[in-house]
Amino acid sequence: MTGLIASPAAPPDPAGASVVADGWFPPIQLASVRDRLRLGAGAIPTPLLTEAIEGAMLHAFRELASWRSDRASEGAESLADVTDLTINGQNRAVVLWERVVRYFAAADLFAENRDISATDQGLDRAAEKESTSDEYRRNALAAVADLRSIGAATPVPRNRVSLL
Repeated sequence: MTGLIASPAAPPDPAGASVVADGWFPPIQLASVRDRLRLGAGAIPTPLLTEAIEGAMLHAFRELASWRSDRASEGAESLADVTDLTINGQNRAVVLWERVVRYFAAADLFAENRDISATDQGLDRAAEKESTSDEYRRNALAAVADLRSIGAATPVPRNRVSLL
């Protein structure tokens, strides 16, 4: 006997479920986040994923506040109005927004949902999730820099380093 306990899978998200931003930035589909990231094969329930996406949006709003104000003052009524450039048939700014939110949400989920175990194997999994969380956060910040580069005179650097 191994002592394993099976947990039922979380119920699926409602069809078309999304987290609505502020009207200027577009909503984020829960299914899109689940499909693009490894989120525990259904182990993350809808309310937890929704909360992570909301937190990611709040973080993104703070990172992009002045950039958004500049674009709005230039006449952009929504994020899609910022650029005509596309990638794979989708507006480039919208694709970057989705990446920003998706990766900030994933970073939070991986950081907050570590395996709790007294075994060395459990500790190794927790360390691996910490590393994954850092990688997702780095990807989100790179997408923020790429988004802030749209409309900028020069590209915004992806790496910000402060020397002490």
